[in-house]
Amino acid sequence: MSLTHRDNTVPDSPLSRWDARWKLAAVVLALVAVVLLRTPWPAGAAAGFTVLLVVLGRVRWRVLVSRWLVLLSAVGPVLLVLPFSAENGTLLAVAVGLRAFAVGTLAIVLVHTAPLSRTFAAAHALYVPGVLVQVAQLAHRYSLLFFGEARRVRIAMRTRGFRSGTNGHTYRTLGSAAGTLLVRGGDQAERVADAMRCRGFDGKYHPMTPFRTTAWDVVGFGGVVTGFAGLVVWEWVM
Repeated sequence: MSLTHRDNTVPDSPLSRWDARWKLAAVVLALVAVVLLRTPWPAGAAAGFTVLLVVLGRVRWRVLVSRWLVLLSAVGPVLLVLPFSAENGTLLAVAVGLRAFAVGTLAIVLVHTAPLSRTFAAAHALYVPGVLVQVAQLAHRYSLLFFGEARRVRIAMRTRGFRSGTNGHTYRTLGSAAGTLLVRGGDQAERVADAMRCRGFDGKYHPMTPFRTTAWDVVGFGGVVTGFAGLVVWEWVM
């Protein structure tokens, strides 16, 4: 049994059983194809294709809706301005919105159909420099730790009667809190680095479950790449 099946946050699905190397390569090429799209119809087809992928991946709808709302909050202001600021602005806004939706949904597919550690190991297996993989993984991990620590500091400040305002006391207090977070983050990073070295970490990823390529992995890769490449060709011949 693989680590994917033992991770309760990853539903069992055809995409969770897909070799992470082939899946990562297919998603990256699909992202490139989506970025190349400029017109609404191919972009809409790409968005529909990504929805089919999340359905195959059995991603929980609560996760999908929350991620799509975050995406809408980031892209929404741009979509509201485009119709009034560019020629054929309405069509451009539709195309941009669909492309953003497709890109975000592909990211959801990549993140929620396999443990992140498995995906990072797959990236290293595809000859992505180990330093880049480590920086990405540590950035993901420490962003969660940083926000958790910031929440604890904020609660501690409020229990001590701190209320923010536009005065010198507020600025000094917030500066001290930010400094505390940086110092704690540095100490935590040093402890983690020491622990990794004590466990023999040499900068390489050694997954507990080795990667194995099957015929279905290749078929899935070919299907996804062919589908998105077809959308690019469709747009060129339109």
